[in-house]
Amino acid sequence: MLPDYQPPNAQRASLAVGVSPLIVLVTFTLLVSKVIAPDTAFALFGACTVWVIHEMSAFQRLLDGYNRRYVSAHLEWRSSEALLAMVGASDVHPQTRAFVQGFIAADRQFLRDGQAARLG
Repeated sequence: MLPDYQPPNAQRASLAVGVSPLIVLVTFTLLVSKVIAPDTAFALFGACTVWVIHEMSAFQRLLDGYNRRYVSAHLEWRSSEALLAMVGASDVHPQTRAFVQGFIAADRQFLRDGQAARLG
């Protein structure tokens, strides 16, 4: 039996993506109402941008590392037929089924998240 595919939590990246626009909106409002100086506003805009980029790239690295470890520990050494039989059971977690089917569809190659298999 395959262990459930449970990728890392995206909570920090989601927080950055959700809160950053609110900070930008408040900053823009304060800038327009002349409560803060333009250089302070632009510094906050830049900080929000850097924060979102950092959190998203950190999450992507975590996800790719998790996927690589999952493939090497549970998928690489099994045949495609055995993997298909394992994920064909009704009690298999849907995310596990989707990940294993994607691995087999990618010609049993590890692909980073969002990377497409090259055909031909």
